[in-house]
Amino acid sequence: MTKKKDSSSPLVENIDPSFEPWEPPRPIPIFLLAVLVALALAGVGLYLHDLAPHAAPDESTVIGSHGGGTPVVPAMAASRDAPVLVYSGQGSVWSCASCHGEAGEGAGITPRLAGISEAYLLKQLEDFASGARLNESMQYVARGLQPADMKELASYYAKLPVPAIAVPSSDADLARGQALFQKGDWKQNVPACISCHGSQGEGVGAAFPPLAAQQADYLFSQLSAWKGGHRHNSPQTLMDDIASRLSYEDLYAVSYYAASLPAPGTQAK
Repeated sequence: MTKKKDSSSPLVENIDPSFEPWEPPRPIPIFLLAVLVALALAGVGLYLHDLAPHAAPDESTVIGSHGGGTPVVPAMAASRDAPVLVYSGQGSVWSCASCHGEAGEGAGITPRLAGISEAYLLKQLEDFASGARLNESMQYVARGLQPADMKELASYYAKLPVPAIAVPSSDADLARGQALFQKGDWKQNVPACISCHGSQGEGVGAAFPPLAAQQADYLFSQLSAWKGGHRHNSPQTLMDDIASRLSYEDLYAVSYYAASLPAPGTQAK
């Protein structure tokens, strides 16, 4: 008995040889190619910009003012005479401004350098280089500097005007911070900060840096380092002893109070 052919099945000879069961690839639209090329060129441009030395801009910029109303100082007031290391770095050593800011103002846990005494800055660079003060990044930088480089940088930053720094908002107990700063806490054998750092927190010589208008988070990080035994380059372990007697809450409070004070040589309005 002959089986009837299924009329729904196409015969091989009836199949169009040009038929493609898969959707053929479509060409990428020209505008999309243009966008991809533009993004690639922009990426290359940013990469080359990061590699290039950062020259000081001609126009001054402005740093945010203190909560206490400290006058704002132009950020680039003294940049024209900057050593090469400040903006361009040298060899494998990156530029100072890449971390400490265009005006030496610092940010967060990176300290302000502008207006700090040459003797103190020089001592810190020497301590980083020798290992007396621990910080992996700064040890790498300092060990790549010659003594003349250190002196040149310290002198430059010491002469910069102190920019006004905006203190971030926090829940610090500023009243407690003020009491510690101005009077200390003799029940815990803690002297007032002003007894060593100056009546306005302006700093004294090579041993006692300014606290006023310094980055609050930096101050807290260093007090915590002394308390935790991670910093040891204070004269006669003075700061190690003081920080060890205070709670972290107290260290936080005095850090934010000191940072809120007007910069040395200025007065809050």
